[in-house]
Amino acid sequence: MIMPLRPGLPEQTVWPGSRPSLCGLLKWMASDTYHWLRDGYGPHTPPPGEETFTDVHIRHLRQAMGSRVKVVQFNKEQESFNGADWELWIHNRSHGLGFRIQAKKESKEGQYGFRYWLDERKAFQCDLLIHDAQAVGCIPVYLLYNHEAWAIRKDAARLLCGHTADDRSHYGCSLLSAHQVQAQLFSQALGVRGRISHVQLREISAPWNQVLCDLKGKAGARDPRGTGTLQAIQRRAEAVERAGWATLSSVDRGEFASPSHACGGNPEVRVGTWLGDQATEERPEPVLRALPDRVLRLLEADPLRPPEQPIPTRAVVLYDVSDAEETVNHLVGCVRY
Repeated sequence: MIMPLRPGLPEQTVWPGSRPSLCGLLKWMASDTYHWLRDGYGPHTPPPGEETFTDVHIRHLRQAMGSRVKVVQFNKEQESFNGADWELWIHNRSHGLGFRIQAKKESKEGQYGFRYWLDERKAFQCDLLIHDAQAVGCIPVYLLYNHEAWAIRKDAARLLCGHTADDRSHYGCSLLSAHQVQAQLFSQALGVRGRISHVQLREISAPWNQVLCDLKGKAGARDPRGTGTLQAIQRRAEAVERAGWATLSSVDRGEFASPSHACGGNPEVRVGTWLGDQATEERPEPVLRALPDRVLRLLEADPLRPPEQPIPTRAVVLYDVSDAEETVNHLVGCVRY
């Protein structure tokens, strides 16, 4: 956990030992979330809310990753009008990719609040998440906070960077394509048979340290610009987006623009994918995307006076993967209770 730098200066904090890798830190936070949520549904009721987990995660990213991370926070009332909690950008100061993230906590019964409707915009939160993510060039994902683990598929086990926990608590935080949730909402709205269950959605989600793993492929390999790391993360992110689009494409959507439209809501909120015309094509090596101007401005901005965002969110976290002269600890363990 985060500890004081030295006695008497609690406001100065460091991660004990050398700085963790992003992959290791995300696994640590997932483990903490997993146990904290299980405790909250057990002897230490009630569990924390989604906002608490999000605030804690952003704090850990800011304090553990040092100069690699910049956090810019915005007006919470503005965020409540949209379908996202926060944005995470993985970048090398010129190129990168962004995730527009909506957090959902697993209930004691194993359910998630996916059918959240925003009256102000006459749409499901999920549809707004996708619609607004497209408008700002981000991948729309749900960050699931889980208290249950599930069996690791053989084809997925090798992708976990070796950062698994003996008690499977690395499943405490997992990423799910918003299109898969949209497919579930369509099937519910139109009464389609074979509806997608919450259990199915949880079990096709991926531990977030798997998708966002920043470990180097070859020992000692130099990658000053972080190009290889960015390409690896983008490849996994595209796989998440492509899987979500495939699920959505398999559902009969009728003539409706979105689940919101099918339920009498805003027809202007439409389905769409970050991959564009390449939604069904796999590329051997992803082409890195230049950072949008608004993100470049955030990198240079004073965090206390950030430039206005086109579609506000609660916070933007900017993580730089380019190499720095510092020691990285890839062996951050899991939280033990």
